[in-house]
Amino acid sequence: MNPGLQTAPGYGGSGALTESRNRVLRNTYWLLALSMVPTVLGAWIGVSTGLARAMSPGIGLIVFLVGAFGFMFAIEKTKNSAAGVPILLAFTFFMGLMLSRLLATILGMKNGTGIVMTAFGGTAAIFFVMATLSSVIKR
Repeated sequence: MNPGLQTAPGYGGSGALTESRNRVLRNTYWLLALSMVPTVLGAWIGVSTGLARAMSPGIGLIVFLVGAFGFMFAIEKTKNSAAGVPILLAFTFFMGLMLSRLLATILGMKNGTGIVMTAFGGTAAIFFVMATLSSVIKR
């Protein structure tokens, strides 16, 4: 057996299984991190332009539901093709755009920037800890 490959304790399998699992985890976390870019971009464009705020609550709900379910359907249909990742990134952009109405309301408060930055920092910290744990723990 190759000494560079380790088998996870308690699991019957080869070291290649562990290496493959680690590669999948690494790719998943990279995709999660990458998906934050269009989310932030969509939220920034939405807050800057006031696009989501311009829609009435009823129209906004319909746009959200049609867009969200449409993107989820498209992601499911393209999950095993090269088109899956761009559609996922478009979905995260759309969700950021839909989140902009809430963000604009929060940012309009006296301590709104602090609230948003606390939520951002907490999310980033939890993401970092979970990514580290999944890479370090050998179970």
